[in-house]
Amino acid sequence: MHFNEEQLKNIEEMAGLFFSPEDIADNLGLSEEDSETFKAMIEIKSPPVYIPFRRGRLRTESELRQAIKMAAINGSSPAQGLMIQFYKDSK
Repeated sequence: MHFNEEQLKNIEEMAGLFFSPEDIADNLGLSEEDSETFKAMIEIKSPPVYIPFRRGRLRTESELRQAIKMAAINGSSPAQGLMIQFYKDSK
């Protein structure tokens, strides 16, 4: 299964918006068979689709955590709780 640069960019962008692999496959217009292969490639962490999928999700998660961090610094009790949970989960 081959993807061009535009498709890989689209995978990254949609993953960054937390779309499911199934939704991404539908958006790419993949056949049912190719859609199943695409989803399996993400599940088993296989290139070339897993890398942009993971990168997109991590980029957005990082941006969200930055926003939560700023809210925590500015005194948001819920954000402070989330930051403490992120810290505990990272151990």
